[in-house]
Order: sequence, then C-alpha cells, then structure tokens
Amino acid sequence: MGELMRREDAALSPETVEIVSVVVRDMMAPLMESIGKMLKHNTEAMEQIAAAQQMTSQRIADLEKRVRLQTPMSRTQEKYIGDAIRARARELLDAKGYADDKKAVTKLSGAIRKSVLTRWGVASLREAPAYDYETALKQIGMWNDLMAIRDVVKEARNRADDMAHAERAAGVDAEKALSSPYDQHGKPGVREDLEG
Repeated sequence: MGELMRREDAALSPETVEIVSVVVRDMMAPLMESIGKMLKHNTEAMEQIAAAQQMTSQRIADLEKRVRLQTPMSRTQEKYIGDAIRARARELLDAKGYADDKKAVTKLSGAIRKSVLTRWGVASLREAPAYDYETALKQIGMWNDLMAIRDVVKEARNRADDMAHAERAAGVDAEKALSSPYDQHGKPGVREDLEG
C-alpha cells in the first residue's frame, strides 16, 4: 500500500501540485477570513470588557473614598485628639517655662486645633474623617508654629509680670488679694483698690 502511495506522489506533476494548492487555498481562504474576523471581534469585545471593568473599579474606589471621607470621628477619637493637642501645647510651653499657665495652654491648644481643622476644612473634630485619625495625631506631634508660640509666650510673660507686680504692690499673694473681697487685715475694700 505504501508503494502505491509513492507511485501516486511520483505521478503528480508540478502543474497538478499547483492546481491542488490553488484549490486548497481557495477553500481555506474564506475559512481563514472568518476566523480572522472572529478573532478581531473577540479582541474588540475583550477591550470593551476591560474598559468596563476599569470604569467599575474606578467607581468602586471613588465610592470607598467617599464613604471614608463621610465617616466622622468617634467621640473617643475626638477625645484622644483633644488630649494630644493639650499635651503638645504643654510640651511646647514647658520649653519656655509656661506649661502651668492654663490660659497659655488653652490659647496654644486653640491654635493647634485650628491648624488640624483647617487641614480638612471642617469646623469641629466631629466633622473630620475617622480614617485620618493617625494623620491628625502625627500633625499634632509635629506642630510648631513659631509665631503662634511666640505670641502665646509673650502674653503669658505679661500675665506673669502683672501678677508679680500686683504681689509686690499688695505685699501679699496677688491671687488671694484679687479673689478675696477683704484686705489682709480682714477689712473690706482691698479688692476694689487693686482692681481700680
């Protein structure tokens, strides 16, 4: 049987081979064209699916961001941030010797709080986004507005000087003299003299 095949292969002339190849090419060309078109359509469909997936991913990311931004801080987070603000104010004033001045600590705490709130563009910590809690703590820890500190220290120094002057003038503890309606001998009227 193999011998028969060899004889038939040998019997094919170059013209016959050319005719067979043209016939096969003509038969295969439409099939290959349809396969090419199908592959092209599949590629276009895959590109559309990829674009739709990318758009969906972007929308999901935007929604997650919006949810994070709209979730406000808890009362506990708000309290801890307030505590961190006061601690930072005391720390900064301690270096200047005024950490015990409650008015100075309160004023500097207000400046730090305003800086933190300005970051988010909100009026209170309750409106700030909860996800940014750690960032707020870092910002508080690094806060160092030299002009604000200088102004607060200057006011604290003036209060301390006024207190020392009042103590020297009264000859007693100025806080006691200002808070008591009686003079050092128990007579009424010293408070009015000091205030006037």
